[in-house]
Amino acid sequence: MPGIDECLLEAMRLPGARGAAVVDWTSGLTLGVVGESPGGDHERTAAEAAELARLAAEHRCFAPADGSDWSGPGIPVEDLIVSNSDSYHLLRFVPTTFDSSVFLHLWLSRVEGNLALARIRLGEMAGRLVLE
Repeated sequence: MPGIDECLLEAMRLPGARGAAVVDWTSGLTLGVVGESPGGDHERTAAEAAELARLAAEHRCFAPADGSDWSGPGIPVEDLIVSNSDSYHLLRFVPTTFDSSVFLHLWLSRVEGNLALARIRLGEMAGRLVLE
């Protein structure tokens, strides 16, 4: 079971990966980063991505149709995808034994990356990630 550093290095091996981070969405702080960051500032990127993650996690309109929320065993929001003219941002929520307030953020080149593959692999990584 990989820890944060191993998980981030694995994420960077995905085609088109430009940068990756593990972020706590309640505080907006990074638990680990690797590669580049949009705008050159990992901490600012993490704080801004955390705002987006909180929005999706805390509003019922993004929950499954069955009405499940964060109090159950599963995570109601699996991931978020934001696309722009040259890249994708993939935020994957990580299930944890505590309050599940962690996500993986992958910054992916639109030209060299494969969004479908990245989404599948990030889901696998999130399931194996051991937070220390």
